[in-house]
Amino acid sequence: MFEDFIRERITELRMRKNVSERCMSLDMGHSEGYINHITSGKAMPSMIEFFEICRYFGITPYEFL
Repeated sequence: MFEDFIRERITELRMRKNVSERCMSLDMGHSEGYINHITSGKAMPSMIEFFEICRYFGITPYEFL
């Protein structure tokens, strides 16, 4: 399922960067629970937010996928 892949990939990249969900959320200008809502399956990022997540990790959308 594509949604599972997105959640797992964000978690993988976040752990590689050694940053908490809370820190990543705040770094991106969101509430403390933003990334947790994505990784727990409560929400999916918009396309714009997907690009912001890629930018946060310093990767292209192609590299994310």
